[in-house]
Amino acid sequence: MPSNDLLVQNWKENVINLVQFPRTASIPSPSPFSLKLETWLRFTKLNYTNVNNEFKHYSKKGQVPFIELNGRQYADSYFIINNLIKIFNVSIDQNLSTRERAESRAINVLIEESLFRTLIYDRSRDFSWLASVDKGIGGHLTGIKKVPILQKFVIKQFQSKLKKANHIQGIGRHSVEEVEEIAKKDLWSLSTLLGEKKYFFGDHPTSVDATAFGHLAQFIYTPLNSDKVKTFIETETPNLVEYVKRIKEEFWPDWDEITRTLALNYDPNKKPEAVTVTETVTVTETVTQPAAESTATE
Repeated sequence: MPSNDLLVQNWKENVINLVQFPRTASIPSPSPFSLKLETWLRFTKLNYTNVNNEFKHYSKKGQVPFIELNGRQYADSYFIINNLIKIFNVSIDQNLSTRERAESRAINVLIEESLFRTLIYDRSRDFSWLASVDKGIGGHLTGIKKVPILQKFVIKQFQSKLKKANHIQGIGRHSVEEVEEIAKKDLWSLSTLLGEKKYFFGDHPTSVDATAFGHLAQFIYTPLNSDKVKTFIETETPNLVEYVKRIKEEFWPDWDEITRTLALNYDPNKKPEAVTVTETVTVTETVTQPAAESTATE
């Protein structure tokens, strides 16, 4: 039965309401899972609109992003995509062979269970850019004291939670150099698998390309504490850089406007919404234990 416990009460039939965090000035979403899901929706051309979670609205599983569709809520990007494929009979992965489906699964696990962990490790060291005006969500905030308060208290608290979650998961027990080595090997593996192809499985994007873009864009367009990983991407895996740029240009023509105006649904005549920071911002798909829950998808 349709749920009455919905964020969007006046929903329209077959319009996907994608609930995610506010935009940042460097990337449409600092959450690789939100960016993955919105990119997938752009790949498939399904009718969707973005909804601001205002840092306080989460799915019943405690996650962001999530969607509301025809009076129902769907959580976790893996299950969201699987459900949308069934509901709308989407053919994005239809032409993949059995082997390619297995390879797609393996690539997803590599990205979301290893490369993703290195990103969260990096952000647990210093995530202050998220509060800034020039790169983060600072442009949403009103009042001259809001950005320093966000940096000093909210971001520091979030970094502490990430460190604890990373330690529980295991990657937090490694040195910076060891985690950098993991990231480099993951990036090299993805670069090798992509090769000279336009997308991982040919000339047309599949679901794994949304996953790859959502994560790789974080390494390319947001600040990293590790200059070595940035340099490695640029010098040793240039095909990944071109791959991300290609998807950005083809499916995110409004990228510059979005990051300039911070609009979830870009309208050149509308000012960005103000954001009230009431609780810790999370950039993973999980709220309670962001680095511990399995998020492998296909």
